[in-house]
Amino acid sequence: MTDVRTGAPLQGNARRRVNTPPPKVATGPNADAARKPAAQTDTDKLKKLNEDVLRAGFLRKVYGLLAAQLVLTVLIAAICMLVPAIRTTFAAVAVAQTWWLRFAFAIPPMLSLFMLQFCKDSYPANYIFLFAFTFFIGIKLGFICAFFSSQGFGHLIIQAASITAVIFVGLTMYTIYSGKDFSYLGGFLYTMLWGLVITGFLAVFFPSLREGLLVGFIGAATFCGYILYDTWRLTKKLGYDDYITATIELYLDIVNLFLYILSLLGDRR
Repeated sequence: MTDVRTGAPLQGNARRRVNTPPPKVATGPNADAARKPAAQTDTDKLKKLNEDVLRAGFLRKVYGLLAAQLVLTVLIAAICMLVPAIRTTFAAVAVAQTWWLRFAFAIPPMLSLFMLQFCKDSYPANYIFLFAFTFFIGIKLGFICAFFSSQGFGHLIIQAASITAVIFVGLTMYTIYSGKDFSYLGGFLYTMLWGLVITGFLAVFFPSLREGLLVGFIGAATFCGYILYDTWRLTKKLGYDDYITATIELYLDIVNLFLYILSLLGDRR
């Protein structure tokens, strides 16, 4: 073989270089990835790592606040149950309760929640109203628990709390580790929630609507669904600054699930 420029024969390594086939050009769906600069790939990996770190920090903050809320709620309920003067007073009020008592327990949490919507991004006002909301909900639960305890059904409270804890942990772990999309539950759960709200409002005037196990089963199933849905939103949809909203949603899911399970256990007795 000769050199095309000089006509001289090629020797040794030169001949082998001429016979070497040209490199293949990557084609197909992976061609762009193969041609992507290494620096850009490293940037994508770093961006993904930063997002994972931010999401993990967001989850820690939400579940840390949720744990603090639950501890405060349990302490308030325990005090209402175990202090004889408070337990006796709440039991007497429960026996003679009228429609205004329900509104008296509902108004303070609603006001604190309303105020929280305007300052959820303002520290420390957001934490103050968050724990004010938790305190008022704790008083309401303490009232219910004190009545059950005064009637000799304190063990039902422990059973309901245990069942609620197992369900919440199980559904949370399933949602996080399964990676499934639960967005389809949103519309259905919203409809069921409004049905429960309307039923609860009418039950103020027609107490027979709360009798039986059907409402309890529907309520418990609804808030089991909300635990799945809200946990999915927490891990996939909510922004890193929405930790107050996420905490309130999960807290209300747990509280309402506990109340419906307690109602089911109480109806059985």
